[in-house]
Amino acid sequence: MMHAPVEERLSAGILARRLGVAPTTLRTWHQRYGLGPSGHESGRHRRYTSHDVAALTVMAQLTTRGVPAAEAARQARRETTSWTADRPCGDPGTDAEARGLARAARRMDVLTLRETLAASVAGHGVVHTWHTMAGPAFSHIGHARYPETRKAIARRLLTRTLSEVFAAVPRPPAGTPVSVLLMAADHGRDVAALDALAAALAERGTASIHLGAGLCGEVIGGAVARARPAVVVLWCDGPGPMPAEILAPCIGDPAWRPAVVEAGRGRACPHLADAVAAVAGLVAA
Repeated sequence: MMHAPVEERLSAGILARRLGVAPTTLRTWHQRYGLGPSGHESGRHRRYTSHDVAALTVMAQLTTRGVPAAEAARQARRETTSWTADRPCGDPGTDAEARGLARAARRMDVLTLRETLAASVAGHGVVHTWHTMAGPAFSHIGHARYPETRKAIARRLLTRTLSEVFAAVPRPPAGTPVSVLLMAADHGRDVAALDALAAALAERGTASIHLGAGLCGEVIGGAVARARPAVVVLWCDGPGPMPAEILAPCIGDPAWRPAVVEAGRGRACPHLADAVAAVAGLVAA
């Protein structure tokens, strides 16, 4: 019988030599900034996964260039968070935080929701917060044994609080070229995903125009013609192909045809991390 290969984990000494830092520096980065090793248990030797190594490599590179350690840690988390898209609840501590968010939403405790989400965005970035906290929290709300009316209120409060927190992420300064246009097929989760995408792009210095959902084809076509974006992101978590009423106006003008990124469940970019990577690649091209 064949077994799946076991991922090799590096010891602190080997990783420290590879990065050119002291083992005590790795311990400090773990204690102060939470960067690896994943799943470390007190009393056991520290072992680093490939994801830990990726994040710490970025951390070492940035600090060598003179970036302050706290800022370097934030960037390291943000640049390696695509790993979380496929397995957002692998860490028991993270899942406990997501359950706490769901409970706060059901209690209508908006202050706890806002404080928890804002702290996560400040410390870990938008993509990490979306994949490891917000998404699982929506799932926990859906599976809770409460009346549907209470679940609907909890979902709405979580969605609105996410929008507020993501809107507070600093945007690029005035005069920055705006090359990305964002539109959603439906209100609710589709728009919330675009709120997250706009904030995640802003963290990377990319400005975007967020038009939300519910626009008719004529308005969409007019917006594309006036903004002339390099990239249009269409987000739809619903089944079936991307609705023609929002797709066709984006590519109907032969004078200006932007790259179109289809995002959402079952599409080319099913996760927020995928959409961020796709947009970043197209903008840089």
